[in-house]
Amino acid sequence: MERRTRRSNQIHTSLSNFLDALCLKRNLDAVALTTHDGLLIAGKGKVDLEEIGAIGAAADKTSTGFLGQTLHVSRFEVNDLILCLTSIGAPVRDDAAVGSLMRILAA
Repeated sequence: MERRTRRSNQIHTSLSNFLDALCLKRNLDAVALTTHDGLLIAGKGKVDLEEIGAIGAAADKTSTGFLGQTLHVSRFEVNDLILCLTSIGAPVRDDAAVGSLMRILAA
């Protein structure tokens, strides 16, 4: 049975849909996907996604502070490119979430 209710053949739309669903399921305030140097690829949330993505990418730990909140940082590799997933509300480090991002980006 298909679990997804929204799908797209366009990578950016697929990423946006996935990150939106991730925020809802995990009760995240925001999530930003960036390159290792902080360039925003996609994100969801009512914060400055470019800023939290850049801060997360620059962090040398799995969490860092930002305006009284904790940014949770997860790094993974797709097609020889290191990417950074920065979230507010809870960490996203599980294989299911990262695996879904990798499948979308590898398309």
